[in-house]
Amino acid sequence: MRSLLLTLLILAAGFLGAQGVYAPIGSDHAWYLDRLDIKYSKILPPQFTANNPLQRKALAKAAEKIYYSNLKYNKVQKFQLEWMMHDNAEWTDSFKSRTPKPLWKVLYTEPASFYAVKTKNFNFRINPVLAFRFGAEKDFKKLLFQNTRGVEFRADVRGVVGFYFSIYENQMRPFNFVRKNYEFGEYKFVPGNAYWKPYRTTGVDYFQVRGYVNVNALKYFNIQLGHDKFFIGNGIRSLFLSDFSAPVFFLRLNTRIWKFNYQNIFTELTNQYVRGGDRLLVKKYAAFHHLTVNVTHFLDIGFFEGVVFNRKDHFELQYLNPLIFYRAIEQSLGSPDNALVGMDIKANIVNRMQVYGQLVIDEFNFGELMKRKGWYGNKFGFQLGIKAIDIAPNLDMQLEFNTVRPYTYTHKSTSNYTHYNQPLAHPLGANFYELSGILRYQPIPQLTAQLRAFYARLGEDTLVPSQGPTHFGSDIFRGTNSLTVQSVYGNKTAQGVPVNQSTIHLLFTYQPWHNLMVDLEMFYRNRSSAVEKISLNTLYGGIGVRYNFAPVRFEY
Repeated sequence: MRSLLLTLLILAAGFLGAQGVYAPIGSDHAWYLDRLDIKYSKILPPQFTANNPLQRKALAKAAEKIYYSNLKYNKVQKFQLEWMMHDNAEWTDSFKSRTPKPLWKVLYTEPASFYAVKTKNFNFRINPVLAFRFGAEKDFKKLLFQNTRGVEFRADVRGVVGFYFSIYENQMRPFNFVRKNYEFGEYKFVPGNAYWKPYRTTGVDYFQVRGYVNVNALKYFNIQLGHDKFFIGNGIRSLFLSDFSAPVFFLRLNTRIWKFNYQNIFTELTNQYVRGGDRLLVKKYAAFHHLTVNVTHFLDIGFFEGVVFNRKDHFELQYLNPLIFYRAIEQSLGSPDNALVGMDIKANIVNRMQVYGQLVIDEFNFGELMKRKGWYGNKFGFQLGIKAIDIAPNLDMQLEFNTVRPYTYTHKSTSNYTHYNQPLAHPLGANFYELSGILRYQPIPQLTAQLRAFYARLGEDTLVPSQGPTHFGSDIFRGTNSLTVQSVYGNKTAQGVPVNQSTIHLLFTYQPWHNLMVDLEMFYRNRSSAVEKISLNTLYGGIGVRYNFAPVRFEY
């Protein structure tokens, strides 16, 4: 497969058009672009905000267009526009990103870049990455901390071939409920990361490496090969593909013509595994299609399909077809794989609001649905959300509801919707209801206050001495068929051991310099279960400093 990917990149080299790299997922770019898309969709080109990460060139051009228009904006909105242009200075034409007094006349010639080169045929930027966080958790005597050091660089040649690379070294002692993920359980993991090793007694030590090469073919077709994360959707969560799990090795083909954006992502995943001695971890593979149609300036409709499959050390070549309907191919192969389909929508209303949603279907039988008997094989989920900007000056709000039926994302074999012992979509897996919300307030340009709240009702498995292990549909790693489920009929969402989970995260961030963040935060999580041993309360307070690094969130 990798030889095939390299061949595609080489063939594309003769047909290149302007292209850049992508802004990291989790940065302020997504929030700022959402505001522009909601307020100015009539005058901006289609932004296709459901496809993350976002292209730096598109971010710079959107900000530049509004900045030099005759539209009125306050000093906070001006700061947001300038921040976007500073951060993507290689793609601005009218806006000149300069530091008044560069360090030794060489370093920080731009506010967003430690070292920058910008010529007609070559752009290069390199930045250090730092994050230090310290705090205390109630009823835990040891200090909680995060210690991240790294470097990242990006470059492009003649504005047509882009490169990105980052490497971070991390030591962390996170919250107690996060530690349980890598200290106990069969499938241990550190959220959002791949390989890790113990650090001292209760911490973890891990690398995070990302990188890719990015080229354009025939102007409309972009080819990207590398190792990174994706997020498909406009919500806080994604039911299609999220950035919760570890980075993946991928080939991404993106086609953008007129009001259509069509992306194909072909990935190599790591199957669920039990930690042990050095060995080659078993692979599985996945392919995803996502088509977004900008029906009119305020309305986007998207169509999604994906398939996860196991083969012995090779990719199923039939899934490389960028236009085929995966479910049809999966059936023609004998239905051995896990195919999903979905639909998403985004509509901007009166320049102040956005409504959005997703529907994902893993397996569906209309006849069984009409019987209303709770057949286990009807596996689906949906999302409904709303965003409102400037409900008061510089105050934004987002509310979202997600629910996923039991056994969704599972499979009869290990072709479940997971990667490196973590869900590929929603971090809660399946068998839950969730209500979440965000309030974000920026009273002055450099200061942001953000309140994020989540409430979930879910049902989990437990060990019943007289029956053995149960399978109520929340554990998406479990093999699922009519013999392994708890009941073929009578299933309903949040069945099993009832768990109520509430999370509140309050974060104050002051930015004295571009991408230098000083954080003050409070985190509260209450997990209440009918099984006392899995109930857990978390109360944390801490401070931190970040530079060119998005905040680490454990909101699950």
